[in-house]
Amino acid sequence: MLTSAEWAMDGLSRAEAVTAFIALRHKGWIKAVRKSWGERLYYIPEALLSLLTIAYAARVEQFVQQKVHVLQDEMTQAKSISISEVQHVKIVREAKPDIAAELLHVLAWMVSEGQAQGGLPLTSKGTIHKKIVQRLSRMTVLGPEDFAELGIRYDHEDVYPVHVALVIDLLLSLGLIEQTHNRMNVSPDRLSHWLTMPWSSMHREIYSVCMDRYGIAEPKLQHFRQQLQMFASRGNEWLSIPAGTLDHDGQEYVIESRESGGSSRLNFLTHIRGWLNVLAGLGYGEVGESAARELFFRWQIDPEILLNLANDEAEHAEKNTIFVQPDFEIMVPPDVTPKVRWNLDIGAELMSRDRMSIYRITKERIVVASEIGLTAEVMINFLRRYAGSGVPEHVELAIQQWGQEAVRPHMDAGQNVDQDEFKKKDTWIYESRSELLEKLNRTESEVIADESIVGADEFKDELKVPKELFYIRGRVGLIQDDSKLHTYEQDHSITEQSGLYPGYGEIPEMWHNEWRGYHVSTARQIAAKAIEWQTKLGLKLDSSIIYVIPDQIQGHEDWTLTGWYISDGGTDPAERRTFSPNEWNQIRLIIPNHA
Repeated sequence: MLTSAEWAMDGLSRAEAVTAFIALRHKGWIKAVRKSWGERLYYIPEALLSLLTIAYAARVEQFVQQKVHVLQDEMTQAKSISISEVQHVKIVREAKPDIAAELLHVLAWMVSEGQAQGGLPLTSKGTIHKKIVQRLSRMTVLGPEDFAELGIRYDHEDVYPVHVALVIDLLLSLGLIEQTHNRMNVSPDRLSHWLTMPWSSMHREIYSVCMDRYGIAEPKLQHFRQQLQMFASRGNEWLSIPAGTLDHDGQEYVIESRESGGSSRLNFLTHIRGWLNVLAGLGYGEVGESAARELFFRWQIDPEILLNLANDEAEHAEKNTIFVQPDFEIMVPPDVTPKVRWNLDIGAELMSRDRMSIYRITKERIVVASEIGLTAEVMINFLRRYAGSGVPEHVELAIQQWGQEAVRPHMDAGQNVDQDEFKKKDTWIYESRSELLEKLNRTESEVIADESIVGADEFKDELKVPKELFYIRGRVGLIQDDSKLHTYEQDHSITEQSGLYPGYGEIPEMWHNEWRGYHVSTARQIAAKAIEWQTKLGLKLDSSIIYVIPDQIQGHEDWTLTGWYISDGGTDPAERRTFSPNEWNQIRLIIPNHA
């Protein structure tokens, strides 16, 4: 809570501030948890953060601004814009391929790698074996440099590079993988539900994890992260991080680290750059700089999707097309659905992933896919269905031959295997189940709409806050969650307003109900009560009304009152002044209306 002097600079007495705080608690705009030793920790519910970011950015400082006249590198400038108005931006960190497709690729690899052993085996310490970690590190497009500046702390730092830890943490947080004492398994039911979702929903779910778990829970940094997504009107539009934000008076913040009991000094600019690098690494946007070293960012994924302001993309059959080449390569555009890409991740080898991804059909992948249920026959039917220009005949023949070689060892080993049953084995790997667990079904969205959120009118009818689908705060992962709100008990107790004014019933009602003139000794009592209750005094001068937040009385018979002077209407800055009783005609004790 701010001091009385700090509240006075905003024209508020401490009594007004506390009363307003209590009102916000009753409305549910501020919630609380109780720490083990009884201390309360207050926070704004996540559902309101976006609306409040828009409404009150000016009060907390605006860290992000839209930039219209921006050109990338040596692009030709528009004739209608003068040279002095144009800023050239050089991209310093490009967006990597999107994280949603990356997670599918990792999940498919986990299924293939762990199919013979019922999951990835763990060491006695509960970690994945070193060789498997190395393979996972090499196969992902992410790298340690994407997360180097956030100071992320996590379990088993000696085993997992930070980019591997983050991938595993994302999958654990989303419930797509589960860890037992000796195995790490892909969750088939949750994966089935995940594959029914469009890319936009996946991006939103993943981004929710990132916002909640990977950014430091320091208020100004939370404001920056919220503003970054709220102040972009659309994707592919440059946002500027003003120089004043980056300098921030050159100060560093001492912030409690993710390691229990520790603290670290964090430079504001370091975290901002670190967060933008994370978003670029996950494919959400790219980072740029002007010649004057001004920092820029633009979203590659529409921020309205992340805020759930835009409708999820629909599956269009004409776009869901791949191209099978005679050399066994498959060209995959970015807009194919997750289910199509999942089949490719299971049944083919990923050669490169960019705007146009390239897979290759190989004997090894067909054999492995057959082992887990994606048989040669199913793979051929799948390719026929989605290949825009058909499947070359020799490619089909090769897949059939490799599939027969995959089945033959089981037959030769004397196993009484029914081939039809073999084809049906583990079909959850590549086909979405029609019946899902009830707890995974999407529930209706809530609409946060409150006419008293000033400045948010244009958003309140659109902003839908989805209830949790996959990410549940508090689910155990690798990375230490900085907020820790879920670890504390919810505290629903609210301070009674009557407790702010001890002895309220013992003073004459006219002191706060009426403007009156009083003897100097009574006026002194009223002023003393205002100081005790940390509330305002109203003073009627000859031709005006002023308000004072008093904090000091000097003298007895001939006394003076010192405090923060606030003009009627509060349009002028608060000013510290001393008054004598002979300067006013009438006085009134100001009790906040809520009382």
